[in-house]
Amino acid sequence: MSASPQAFVSDVRTLFQAHADAENALPMKRYMKNHFEFFGIKKPERAELSKAVIARLGILESEILKEVCFLCFQEEQREMQYFVYDLLGQLIKKLDDSFLGMIQSLILQKSWWDTVDFLAPKLAGNILLRYSNKISEYPEKWIESENIWLQRSAILFQLDYKNKTDQELLFDFILKRADSKEFFVQKQRAGLCGNIQKTNPGAVKQFIMNHTLPKLTVREGLKRIND
Repeated sequence: MSASPQAFVSDVRTLFQAHADAENALPMKRYMKNHFEFFGIKKPERAELSKAVIARLGILESEILKEVCFLCFQEEQREMQYFVYDLLGQLIKKLDDSFLGMIQSLILQKSWWDTVDFLAPKLAGNILLRYSNKISEYPEKWIESENIWLQRSAILFQLDYKNKTDQELLFDFILKRADSKEFFVQKQRAGLCGNIQKTNPGAVKQFIMNHTLPKLTVREGLKRIND
């Protein structure tokens, strides 16, 4: 690709703007508590637009790719942040551990559950599954952070691991933030307990019964376990 990162992002913005829908944008903005502006492009259409522009402009070198992602997170419309997932999702198996620092930075920009919930499990989680030596450098530090989105990311990064989940690590993270009153931490903590139920319900039940945990975590953790 010969175009600069700025030109690449400009092309994406121009394409999205051409497909903007003001009627869609209003409810999308309300759903996100009016924190962000939207073009009004729903996910299926956005994914197709992203696929087209990525195919046209080609594969980017790692450092250019990172710069594109940073620039997308500076854009006003939320679809530009979602484009980062469309872009990196196609390359996820090729992303090495050098992308973890970038992902951490993006978690802290325009933070809300919708971006954190793809940055942490879909991107960071996939990389950390292949570079587990980096868990101490990222999730283990995230859980100790005072930033709620890093805390959520630490609990969330194993979301798609299924039987590869490090349950001891997850339970340790949950306990470290068991006293958190932050909704977005509480909700994710409960959800991950629910996720482990699918592969090891006994471990979840034992963990909950052996520790004092908030009601939301207990309720979500136990609701699909049959005695």
